[in-house]
Amino acid sequence: MKKLILFLVTVLIFCFNSAQAKEKTFILFNKHPITNETITSTSNTNEFNSGERIYYLIGFPEKLYKKSLLIQIFKVGGDKDERFGHEIVWGKRVKLKTQQHNFYTDYIVINQNGVFVMKVYSRDYPTKILTSANFYVKN
Repeated sequence: MKKLILFLVTVLIFCFNSAQAKEKTFILFNKHPITNETITSTSNTNEFNSGERIYYLIGFPEKLYKKSLLIQIFKVGGDKDERFGHEIVWGKRVKLKTQQHNFYTDYIVINQNGVFVMKVYSRDYPTKILTSANFYVKN
């Protein structure tokens, strides 16, 4: 009887854990323009110099219902215009093209030092964060 209960508990744990293995939206930062070669290169980093181009790739494992995004960058521990210790530094509304149904890539330049968080929202559900990632800018 103990073996049967142990087996059933093991099967239930396996079922619950395998259901959570769904792929999620991600952000990849790089010092060079995003291409097939640079996606897997060692230049992928989240540490950048002030005034340097920060290339980013936002990947979606499945198509978005509406192809419209809101991308925001917050400075953690900002000085002025703080909102719970975060200062909005940059924001962009993006309409994805038909060939961009699983990704979006662009670059930004930040001229101040600090810790930053990039957050990506769907315009259909602006209160739900699709993904977020930290990066650092220094001199």
